[in-house]
Amino acid sequence: MATWFAARPEVAQVLHPALPGSPGHDHWAALCSGAAGLLSVVFDARYSTAQVDAFVDALKLFRIGYSWGGPVSLAVPYDVSNMRRGSPYRGALVRFSVGLEAVEDLQADLEQALAALR
Repeated sequence: MATWFAARPEVAQVLHPALPGSPGHDHWAALCSGAAGLLSVVFDARYSTAQVDAFVDALKLFRIGYSWGGPVSLAVPYDVSNMRRGSPYRGALVRFSVGLEAVEDLQADLEQALAALR
């Protein structure tokens, strides 16, 4: 899912330690042999917080909620600029916990929800 998001034009950055260039990647690569299904996606700054909220609301398989990993896929939007001063992230951020649903089904859900950004 992280590499799928990284290839999307709507996404400015994917925060997942298994991706090269992600914060903490070198540390992760030195110590870990696998990665979890928790990731954050920073949307391009051209999308407003309201647009990213509409994206999350349009998701059908992802539920809205907090988790450190579980069987059900979850998503939570954040406006990091209002939460932390000096944040390096300029776009709205969505934290995802990928559950046990089929990857193809989750990607199709994300794809249809991305229409809400436009």
